[in-house]
Formats: sequence, structure tokens, C-alpha cells
Amino acid sequence: MSTTDQFLLGLQAYHDIQTELQHGEASRSVLPVISTPMPSAIQVASLPGGSLPLGLAEDGLPLLLDLYDPAPGPLLVAGDGGSGKTAFLQSLAQASDLQDPGEVEFGVLTPFPEEWTVQETLPNCLGIWPAYHPAACTFLSQLISWAEVLVGSRQVVLILFDGLDLLTASGFQVRHDLRWLLMYGPERHIWPVVTVNPGHLNRLATWLDYFQTRILGQVKRPHTARMLVNDPEVDLGTLLPGRQFGLSRPSGFLKFWLPPLNPMERSVS
Repeated sequence: MSTTDQFLLGLQAYHDIQTELQHGEASRSVLPVISTPMPSAIQVASLPGGSLPLGLAEDGLPLLLDLYDPAPGPLLVAGDGGSGKTAFLQSLAQASDLQDPGEVEFGVLTPFPEEWTVQETLPNCLGIWPAYHPAACTFLSQLISWAEVLVGSRQVVLILFDGLDLLTASGFQVRHDLRWLLMYGPERHIWPVVTVNPGHLNRLATWLDYFQTRILGQVKRPHTARMLVNDPEVDLGTLLPGRQFGLSRPSGFLKFWLPPLNPMERSVS
């Protein structure tokens, strides 16, 4: 059975659970602030508003992030080179297109915009900017100015940063705007999702406190992994690169599988 088939079966299973819940029967939640409310098919009309698929949990249920609940805060995506960080961001961009037009939009800051040619054609793409380009700084400032308007609407913006070290090495204004978005973005419908290579964490440690929700790919060095997850029972070195991740929250750790991308469209970094 393919991963896509498993994902669709998971959606059908959740549809059945929802029917039971409507009749007053209990069901286990994956995490308090992460929900799995998807019907039996991945269609624009059937996705609950503001629900973003993260992947398929090991119990077969789809793992969704409720974009109207700011409790998880910004997402940090960490893993060794080749663990699939860029592929995860690209899967979020493509999944955001499943919502009603204009409800969930995304913008990308990346050192390699050529990796995003497929996602750039999506109608809900605000733009793909090179991380060092002045337009990237302008976009961050524009997001802050949009914040008060967004919070009173149903619209959500995903801002996908492929490289925390690149942004923090930029000028004062970029760092200021990034801190603001990390602190206040989710409650104003702006969701930063930021990748980082664990090898750079020693000089980025002060930024880790902004991220209580972490998406972790393979990390082979145990000492480095301990900087990202405190549970000694969690072995990030066993995760399958490019395919498997763990959701780390103060309340626990949950493994899940990346939704499949077209093999010609997938980038692993």
C-alpha cells in the first residue's frame, strides 16, 4: 500500500471518528493543540477552514495544525542535511492550496528559489524571495503591517523561512521583524515556519526559546539532538531522512510521515 493510500485511509478513519463524536462518543486527541479533523478526501470543499496537514501519524490518522489556534506558536523545522527540511516546507505550501482560494496563502524566503518553481505557480503563493534580497526585508515589514487586518479575518499567511541562520545574519531590521513575527504572528494569523541545521544551533541558541513546537527530522549526533528535544527516550538518529519526522511539544513527542510529493518536485535538504 502506498503512502498516499495510507493517508487517504487515515482521512476516512477520521471521518468515521467524527461521526461517532457527533453521537457523543469519546475519541483520543493526538495532542491538545494539534487536531486531526479531515474528511475522507483531500478536497478544497471538504477541508475544515484553517486546517493545515502536517503529515500522517503512525496510528494512521492525519496530523493537522489548526491555524486559528495560536497555542502551538511558530514552528521550527530542524534536521541534518538531507533530512527533508525543504521538502517539509514544500509540502506545507502545497497543502495550503487545498483551502478555499485566498483563505491560506504563503510566502517563501530561501537561498535557493530555483527549488520552488512548482510551488510558485500555485494561486495562493504570495511570492518566492531570495533570503538576501532587499525584497525579503520588505515582505517581512509588510506582513507586520498586515497583522491587524488579518486578525479580524479568516485569512491566514504562512511564511516559510528556509534557513534561520541566513535571516539572523541579516541586518537589524530583519532580525527585529523576525522576532516580532515569532512572538506575535500566530495570534494574528501569520505563521512562521523556520528551518535550521542543528550544526548551527550553538550560535542560534537564543532563538530556540521562541519555538515550543518543533518538527524534527533525522539528527545523528545525540548531543545536538538533546538541544532540540529533552526526552532521552527520543532517538532522532533513527528517523528516515526525507520521509519521517517527529512533532516535539512540551506535552510529548509524536512521529509522523511526510505527505508524498511528486518525485520530480521533491527537494530534500
